[in-house]
Amino acid sequence: MVIMRTRFVGRHRELDELTGRLRTAMHGAGQVVLLSGEPGIGKTRLAHELTALAETDGVHICWGRAVQDDGSPSYWPFRQVLKLLARRYAPGVLADELALVVPEFGDGPATSPEERFRVFEAVTEYLTGLGKVLIVLDDLQWADPPTMQLLVHLAMAIGAAPVMIVVTYRDTEVPAALSTAVASLVREDTVSRIHLDGLSETEVADQLAGLTGTPVGADVVATVSHRTGGNPFFVAELGRILDQNGTRLPDAVLDAVRVRVDALSPDCRATLAAASVLGNEVDASIVAEVLDSPLDNVLSSVDEAVHAGVLSDSDGWRFTHDLVREAARLLMPTARRLALHARAATVIERRVDAPSRVAEIAHHWLEALPAGDAVKAAQWARRAADIAMAQLAWENAADLYGHALRAAPPEAVDKARLLICQGIAQLRQMDIVNGEETLRQAAAAARASGDRTVIAEVSLAMETVSSSDWATLGKSLCDEALAGLVDGPLRARLLAQRAAELAFHGSPDLDGVSAEALAIADRTQDPRAIRAALRARQLAMAGPQGVRERLALGDRMIAIGSADSDPEAVMWGRLWRFDAFCQLGRLDDAEHELLPINDAVVRVRTKIARWHHLRSEVAIAHARGRYARARDLATQAIDLVKDTGGPVVMAISVSTSALVHGMTGDEGPILEEYEEYLCHPPEMISAMVGAWHAQCGRTEIARRCFLPGQVHEPIGGMRRLSVLCGLVVLAAEFGDKETAAEAYRRLLPFEDLIQCGGAGVVTIEGSVAGSLGIAAAVCDRLDDAVRHLRRAVADNERSGLPPYTATARLDLARVLARRDRPGDAEESVAQALSARAMAEELGMRRLASAAESLTGAKVLSPREGEIARLAAQGLTNRQIAAAVHISVRTVETHVQKILGKLGVSNRAEIRSRLL
Repeated sequence: MVIMRTRFVGRHRELDELTGRLRTAMHGAGQVVLLSGEPGIGKTRLAHELTALAETDGVHICWGRAVQDDGSPSYWPFRQVLKLLARRYAPGVLADELALVVPEFGDGPATSPEERFRVFEAVTEYLTGLGKVLIVLDDLQWADPPTMQLLVHLAMAIGAAPVMIVVTYRDTEVPAALSTAVASLVREDTVSRIHLDGLSETEVADQLAGLTGTPVGADVVATVSHRTGGNPFFVAELGRILDQNGTRLPDAVLDAVRVRVDALSPDCRATLAAASVLGNEVDASIVAEVLDSPLDNVLSSVDEAVHAGVLSDSDGWRFTHDLVREAARLLMPTARRLALHARAATVIERRVDAPSRVAEIAHHWLEALPAGDAVKAAQWARRAADIAMAQLAWENAADLYGHALRAAPPEAVDKARLLICQGIAQLRQMDIVNGEETLRQAAAAARASGDRTVIAEVSLAMETVSSSDWATLGKSLCDEALAGLVDGPLRARLLAQRAAELAFHGSPDLDGVSAEALAIADRTQDPRAIRAALRARQLAMAGPQGVRERLALGDRMIAIGSADSDPEAVMWGRLWRFDAFCQLGRLDDAEHELLPINDAVVRVRTKIARWHHLRSEVAIAHARGRYARARDLATQAIDLVKDTGGPVVMAISVSTSALVHGMTGDEGPILEEYEEYLCHPPEMISAMVGAWHAQCGRTEIARRCFLPGQVHEPIGGMRRLSVLCGLVVLAAEFGDKETAAEAYRRLLPFEDLIQCGGAGVVTIEGSVAGSLGIAAAVCDRLDDAVRHLRRAVADNERSGLPPYTATARLDLARVLARRDRPGDAEESVAQALSARAMAEELGMRRLASAAESLTGAKVLSPREGEIARLAAQGLTNRQIAAAVHISVRTVETHVQKILGKLGVSNRAEIRSRLL
């Protein structure tokens, strides 16, 4: 029987869909297509058909293939794509950043935990700037997690680029990384899915006829179709051995592959067995060394395998399908397979290109266990893990460090340091729980060794991570490492870390520890120690008493960043200044920081940097009453950190968005979506969340969040104002005079400040004087309440906080109505009228409705309220007309209506009613 070359059968509908999406992409609307199905169903063949069509239209084609072996380097599919494209399009200024994915491009920049986002942005910038490109990422069920995350990042950014990405994967074996990536991808408008099913009987008949050169009987077609489910690869394998009576059809397709392999010569089978251990691609020279056989003999066996259709010779030698490779591998006894892995590792170790194949060598040594050299397996696994860490492939690194720990005898490895490395890798991928547990094991191993330097390294592993669960052990480790440690950069960094942990709970030792860290860092002039000490000092001064020192710290950090061309240091310095300006009520100065913050963020190019810029933008938009803008930015912040930002950053983002929506009474959907964050908050933020619920009318939830005892406890500096002001709202809601009195006492020294966090400002909630006024009112000290609230109105107005000017006016109106001295009733109505007019203009429906309880039915329309306020400021009718873009006559009409509605006779009396 003559076997013909397999032709493309069926899949016309799927190919039409792919070509349609290709046209869409090439017109500047990027596309990602997820092409899935079982092994052998034709995913890769369909992608080849698409690329053939695309090439005729001048589209640049590039392929990246994941491989089944753990020995492939991190980002392997994208490394193949970028190397291919770089032959035509040099990466230029992006080369250093791309070098973390493709080491051949350069040394790569110094890395930090956040820089994977920066690298992903560089890859995106390069791929979307090349013109018309079709990228095929094949067999992504075997890709490493960093590759999956890079794919998701890229998919979110190609909307306006002439780029199409086709992803093929088996949906019969979906690892966690692929499942997570697909779940993220399908939310994008640019992403579509195509699932391939088996061929119909008619199409099976066409394929068999193409294979055999003659039509095949209907009964044979039916049998083949039934046994293969229409899978094209399985059809082809059975078609190669069937006769017209169908009597030789095996029950399993793998048996069919084995029949074909068994027909080969012994030398060819031995060659295929060795090649199957090495990978899907066949390097004849390495196979010859592994088998200790002449190269000519191996090449003869390769020719035989190509002729039999077991290997393909297009674009190098490779197995025609991984199922064929699996069949060849299963021909070997286990002992032989382990020995071949050990031999392969030894051969590749000696090659000139061994430094670029560390992961592959580690894979072979690990696969040779338990028969192979366990010490070598551990050594190479650690080397591969270190490389993965340098490439920001933290998931791969964590696995490899784990392999190293498990592979070698305990006496042959530095267990504590390996655990530290593994723990850091887990923390970098936001696996905080497992990272902490690994570091706890590292701490036990370090203590057993008695080496203070190793103990210090364990403590500093949490240098960039905040976690309340770690604070106790972190303090203990810092204390142990610091004992007897002389002045130097390591001591400065340990003290800085100690200060960061103390800041979490507001310890009285914080000031002294942070000051000592900075003093030592300044003496040693170690750049890393100075940066760590400045961060620690900023946290130590995050309470309201340190607001002016934080400005100076920000200036210093900016100077360091500018001198060292370090955009991250500049960014932090700017953010510290922003936070301080907000708390000082210098909102114009804070808003002026947003542009330089963004300039630094663009250069830093990390996700957390973008988040910090977004939270700053949200804070200003919210404080100014630009609620549509604030809601949009808050949603962007949530989307940015939803999958990988960690629970703390996510909780902050959700709470911020909820507060913004609550100001306009639109919080229902976000409350429903994030109930676990907003209805069951951790104790640290319960006062703030409870105050929000109280202000929104959800009394029962607010009661659950109210913990009066907090008012007597130490409160972390950065949270002090927010927690105390939240407790004031809750004390007022539930008539708790004792809590209100103590909160008043603790807040009084900071009456001149604005209520917001001292580090990482996300919302700005008006003058502290307003909370003092409410607390005084709860304690029946109405004269003090009026005095504080008048100041709150003035401070909020001066700072440019219209929502909180309106809020303070309404609070003042309520206290005046309650005090009821001569003139209080009239002023109460006037303040409430002003509050309501401002609330209506800003869209604060809840506040506007609350004001009606003091003003009665609505008096002035929003336009009348606007004109009344301008008239009260002394503007003439002509000036008012120019300000609001209406005619002078229309202004005159409005003024007459305002006089009538307010029951006053002249413009001066309008002012007295509104102020």
